[in-house]
Amino acid sequence: MAVRLRWCEFEFHVRLVKGYYRSSRTIYTSCSSSYCAQGRPERKHKKYTNTVALPRTDFPLRLDSQKRIDRDIYLYEKCEFSTLYTWQRKHVKGPEFILHDGPPFANGKPHMGHAINKILKDIITRHKLLQGCQIHYVPGWDCHGLPIELKALGGQTNLSPVTIRKKAEQFAREAIGGQEEAFRSWGVMADWDKCYFTFDKDYVKNLWQQFYALYEMGLVFRDVKPVFWSPSSRTALAEAELEYNPTHRSTAVTVRLLMRKVPDPIRSLIPQHGLPVFALIWTTTPWTLPVNQAVCFNPDLSYSLVSIAGHSGEVYIIASELVEMLRQKLCRQIDVITTFPGGILAGASYVHPCRSERVQPFLPAAHVTAGKGTGLVHSAPAHGPEDFLVALKHSISIECLVDEDGCYTEAAGPVLRGLPVLSEGSQAVMDLLSADILHSEQLVHSYPYDWRTKQPVILRASCQWFIDTNAVKQKAIEALKTVKIFPEDGSSTKSGGGLVSQLERRPYWCISRQRVWGVPIPVLYHKISGTPLLSMSLINHLCNLVNEHGRDFWWTLPLDRLVPQAVLAEHGVALDEVEKGQDILDVWFDSGFSWSYVLSGEKVADLYLEGLDQFTGWFQSSLMTSVALRGHAPYKAIFVHGFAVDAEGRKMSKSLGNVVDPLDITHGRKDKKHGPAYGIDTLRWWVACHATQHSSVPVSRTVLEASAEAVHKIRIVVRFLLGALHDFPSDVDESLYFLDRYLLHLLYDTDQQVNQLYESYQFNRVCTTLTNFVTNEVSALYCHLTKDRLYCAPVDASERRACQLVMSRILEVLTRSVAPVLPHLAEEVYLCHPYKKGVRLFQSGVSKPLPEWHQPEVARVVNLALEVKRTLNKLSPVTNTQQLAATVFSSGETLTLLKMLQEEEHSCWSQLTEILQVSSVMLVEKRSPLKFHVELRETLQQICGRCRRFTAHSVDEPCDRCQQVLDKLRVVV
Repeated sequence: MAVRLRWCEFEFHVRLVKGYYRSSRTIYTSCSSSYCAQGRPERKHKKYTNTVALPRTDFPLRLDSQKRIDRDIYLYEKCEFSTLYTWQRKHVKGPEFILHDGPPFANGKPHMGHAINKILKDIITRHKLLQGCQIHYVPGWDCHGLPIELKALGGQTNLSPVTIRKKAEQFAREAIGGQEEAFRSWGVMADWDKCYFTFDKDYVKNLWQQFYALYEMGLVFRDVKPVFWSPSSRTALAEAELEYNPTHRSTAVTVRLLMRKVPDPIRSLIPQHGLPVFALIWTTTPWTLPVNQAVCFNPDLSYSLVSIAGHSGEVYIIASELVEMLRQKLCRQIDVITTFPGGILAGASYVHPCRSERVQPFLPAAHVTAGKGTGLVHSAPAHGPEDFLVALKHSISIECLVDEDGCYTEAAGPVLRGLPVLSEGSQAVMDLLSADILHSEQLVHSYPYDWRTKQPVILRASCQWFIDTNAVKQKAIEALKTVKIFPEDGSSTKSGGGLVSQLERRPYWCISRQRVWGVPIPVLYHKISGTPLLSMSLINHLCNLVNEHGRDFWWTLPLDRLVPQAVLAEHGVALDEVEKGQDILDVWFDSGFSWSYVLSGEKVADLYLEGLDQFTGWFQSSLMTSVALRGHAPYKAIFVHGFAVDAEGRKMSKSLGNVVDPLDITHGRKDKKHGPAYGIDTLRWWVACHATQHSSVPVSRTVLEASAEAVHKIRIVVRFLLGALHDFPSDVDESLYFLDRYLLHLLYDTDQQVNQLYESYQFNRVCTTLTNFVTNEVSALYCHLTKDRLYCAPVDASERRACQLVMSRILEVLTRSVAPVLPHLAEEVYLCHPYKKGVRLFQSGVSKPLPEWHQPEVARVVNLALEVKRTLNKLSPVTNTQQLAATVFSSGETLTLLKMLQEEEHSCWSQLTEILQVSSVMLVEKRSPLKFHVELRETLQQICGRCRRFTAHSVDEPCDRCQQVLDKLRVVV
């Protein structure tokens, strides 16, 4: 049964914004003898209570924590949230909107980052559904990767590859189950029956086929190159798998290298013939000096030959611009003997710093600058991409003395063998070179770390598989010109520009990893030459094997089962001449091809939506692979969001103890002091308000309380509107007041604005716009000004029905406007709606405000009346202006507009009195320098015990309007 609320209760709820108008601050004051200090009627007037048409509704105003949890579950089941996706794929015939899901890692419990990501996606797809689009949204999971492997093993070592894979798979499946349950509970509409997983057989087969397609195009190749290498993980890493530690400390050294061949122009300038000449280098990685293979100089720089106090009998070469910096560093007198152009150094050589028997060349290189150091750069091609390119240009073979554990190999010599290069090894090198180190210093700088183990990485040359990004990056950059990046506030545009600059700087992409939990690279190798053996027939054979034996077949089947005779014959080799590869594919290669699995044919996603970090990850890998194989980007637009932080702006981590579980927000913590069960509505509102405008998204009690309060304000107004419609008939003549038409005008404009904000993904502004509209225009203005019509006019009076009609339209538009953000609340409204019960909002089709609601001429009239009202409120000596009679003096156009609201010269029941909230209004034509002039006086009328307006002739009798209602109801007074 519907609850019939007390008049004063509803009066309180419709006045959400105190002080919007002065008369709305208090319902009634104590100035009338007929009312007590609390503004309530005396007992003798309670006899009218049952004659007033108060709102009635089953929609609850507040829900305690447990009821809120129960309500969310009930709505999920009752409103068929789980089947909505399937329903719309069958019944919605509009244009398809494709949101391609970036796969989250299946490596743990759902967290606030998941909530931000999945709820943002759901807001978008639900809005598009309400606009008549058919939604294509297939959720997925990235099931491979070292984070999953490390958590699954829990520190266990010396396990077989199959055991590792079984444990990792079990862990991933459990994580997927927990995450999917949370995503569903948040109301996320998706194709939950056809999710994609990167460890699925079909996904793996597709990946191999795409790998081979790139190989055939010459875009995938195997080579020895320096790559980021994690000694702590014993695998190569991609740029996206790094995080930079700004407080890393390195020991930087200035080292002298004895010149073996000094160019004659320099030798002739030495004061004393036969003085040794040293080249000065500066490095932050002393551990790379044992594998030094050249010194690079810039022919366009000027260099100086100098002497250093305390080092008599020696001269040194350094970039001229850096002499002063060296002087300050050494705190010694440095004299410049002469300067010369860098090109003179061509053909010079020096003695290797650690191997006196070896002589190394000076080589020109554009990457050498005079920004820091000495202007002469020590080159170790195995440990630097720029050094590597110089070595390639000059046909220098690459030498690497560091193993997979980040330790020196036996070839480094007995003193260094087995020492970790980042610690003891680095110190041992400095000890060996102590006589040649002129200066050492501690340098605090940004340094790459393995994002999983939180340990520093090194650059190390190793034989890996690569994608030749040089071959496709210009096409990729061109493709990005047609891609929109949201939000359009500068931060995302900057990130998009960063994506372009990253592509420009990236010469190759390492796609192989030295682990077992992942998709094996489907390649065989010739044992002696190392030549890869790869063909379409091999790929087809492996695809059949994965169907027959499962994903682990690469590690469980013998070699003769992996390689059929036809493949051996095709390559002209015998079985005992080949071996299988041991590497797996980079997880970014895994997920980067998700478009080819989920989006069939030439389909392009309308949107990719992920966090800011995916500009170096999934956004980039997807772009490169799609451009390489299809010639265009896989997406039309990119939306980037921020990351959850605590109230102090700190990144959430277990070590800091500041991690917030989304379940604690929706269901509350066991320790109630840390927060109640806010429910799913609050969680979703928080995401919409904050995740689209900040790179850091704060999660705090204060922020959550504000979100809960905003949702409650909407709930209050929605409840009032539902209650007002309890007796609203389906067929009503539209004889609307100006105020009614004004609200429809505002409603139309607000709906247009909100839809534009949804389309541009400005959900924070959607929330702000809706909150302001609900609290100001709907509650404080319309609901407040029309309550007399709604409560006290005859039930079937046209003016009351007009009010209800407008409220029904407000409720419909408002509910649909908040529905993408608050689908639970929206469906709850429909469950309690007097004439929509049994209708599912998201299955109700498209409903939009009519263009004829937009009436600027009506707005002009009502805005003038509201301007008069503001002036009146300023003049009023009392809070309750109902006890005042107003005289408005005006002329010309102003008077004409006001007469549209009140045709009579004097009235107690005109549309103008309703807006001004006074006992009566007299319109007087009188010219004035002002647009209008207002005078107030205390009314001679008495307060009506039924409608509480000062419109009665006697304090003991109701007003004429109320007496007619009572007569009709046959109420004996």
